[in-house]
Amino acid sequence: MEKQNIVERYCELIKEEPLSTLEPDLTADNTCVLESTSPFFGYYHDDPIGKPDPYIYCVLANNYTFGDIMRATQTVNAKRRNPVDVATGTVSLLDKICQVIRIKGINHFNQVQIIQQNFQQEGVQFKKRQRTIREKMGIIRLSKILYLKPEGDGLFMDAIDNTKAYFVIPKYYDWEAFKSLTTEAKYETRILYFDAAQAMIFDNHKILDLVRVYKENITPSQLKDVRDRYLQIIK
Repeated sequence: MEKQNIVERYCELIKEEPLSTLEPDLTADNTCVLESTSPFFGYYHDDPIGKPDPYIYCVLANNYTFGDIMRATQTVNAKRRNPVDVATGTVSLLDKICQVIRIKGINHFNQVQIIQQNFQQEGVQFKKRQRTIREKMGIIRLSKILYLKPEGDGLFMDAIDNTKAYFVIPKYYDWEAFKSLTTEAKYETRILYFDAAQAMIFDNHKILDLVRVYKENITPSQLKDVRDRYLQIIK
């Protein structure tokens, strides 16, 4: 990643995806681990050409700060040949809110147990499995660090991941209103096939409300088209 013109920002992100529990033999000590069975389903459901690598949500037994998890992640990744991408957050599912760590960057589910054991060695404890969940929609809220390349006019490309980009919207929406806004935006056939999530970053002492757009190999031009459609509806 070239550091020129790259900005680092703390981000909070909200999305909704179907979740299922992993089988007990794939997890450490029969713990509660959720898989997003259709990550970015707003994109892949509309244009089913593939599926990204697993997105895993390990439910935590205790409350941990962002710093706690990031320090543990640094130590875990220092010992791994292939580092994993970790974010902290919560999952709202079946009228319960659970703290989780989101893990991506794995190719096979048999790695989940090993990664959990690595975190347990750093003092991170996971909640025991209590029930089986199949394809239930959950609201996922994540805290993470973004590396962004500003493109001007409120547009940002993800400097690490070429499937993600962001644009500023002029006001905050609650989650249900945001979903309705996105549904209406997708009526414009010229910008079909993208997944959207809600995000915010801090910039110059202010909160910027953003839309995160997921689309394989997204370009600044495509991002602008999506942004223009949202702003047309908002106005």
